[in-house]
Amino acid sequence: MNLQNSLRLTVLLPAVILTGCAYSTTLSPPTDSRNIHFSATVPADLESLPLSAMYRSEKCTRNRTSGSGKSYEVPGFNSAKYPLSITATGDVSADIPVNGGGYCDWKLSNIVFEVKLRDPAKIEPLISKNHGEEATFVFDNHAPATFDGGYEKQTGDVNEELILFPLITESFIGGHEKSFWLIGKYETLTYKVKNVKNINLTIDYKSDMKTHRIGIKKKEENAMATFIYPDGEQEKTRELFPEYKKLMKMYNDRKK
Repeated sequence: MNLQNSLRLTVLLPAVILTGCAYSTTLSPPTDSRNIHFSATVPADLESLPLSAMYRSEKCTRNRTSGSGKSYEVPGFNSAKYPLSITATGDVSADIPVNGGGYCDWKLSNIVFEVKLRDPAKIEPLISKNHGEEATFVFDNHAPATFDGGYEKQTGDVNEELILFPLITESFIGGHEKSFWLIGKYETLTYKVKNVKNINLTIDYKSDMKTHRIGIKKKEENAMATFIYPDGEQEKTRELFPEYKKLMKMYNDRKK
C-alpha cells in the first residue's frame, strides 16, 4: 500500500464491447438479495458522496484487445450509485444488494465511499479544487478502478476509524491556484473483505491540524516547494503530500 507521498494511480478502462448479451444488461436486484449494510459517522465539516458500486458478470462478457492485437474476453461490468440516508443518530447509511440480478446475473464487486470538505471557502476563499478521500471495499478478485496494488485484508464485519488531516496546496506555475486535500493513512485505501455483512466507518477529521504546501514561483533546477506543518515546522520538499506518520506524531504529541 503506497503512502500519501505517491500520486493516485487510476486504471483507465479502455473502450470495450459487450458480447453475448442480446438481452437487457441493466441491474435488477431481486427483492430477496442479501445486502451489505454500510454506515459511517461523518463530522459536520465534511460531506459524504453517494456510494459507488461496481457489479461484474461472468455471463455477459466484454471484449478487449491485447497489445499484440489479439481479442480476449473479460467479465462484464456495470456501475450504480446508492444515496446515503441520514439515520436518527446523524450517521449516514445504505444497503447495497450483493446480487445485482438481471439477465447478466450481476454480482457485487466493490463499493467506494468518498468524503469531501463541505465548504472550502470557510477556511480559504480562493480554493478552486476540493479533493476528497476514498475508501474502497473489494468483495471479489477483480481490482477496482483506482488501485495502487495493495490491500488491507479483513474477514467479517468491518469497523474502522479513518483519521484525516487537511492540506492546502498553493501553486504558481501556469497561474496561481489553491487546492484542498484530505490526507489519510494511504493515498489509495483499499480493503479486501470476505464474509462481511456490515461495514462501519468513523471519520475523524483533524480540522485544527492544517498543513500548507507552498509551490515554487518559477521552474528552476533543484527547486523545491515548502511544507508548513501544523506546529509551524517548515520543510523543503519535492513531494506533493506530507508524510502521514509525521502528522500522526504531531497529533499524538499534542495530546500529551
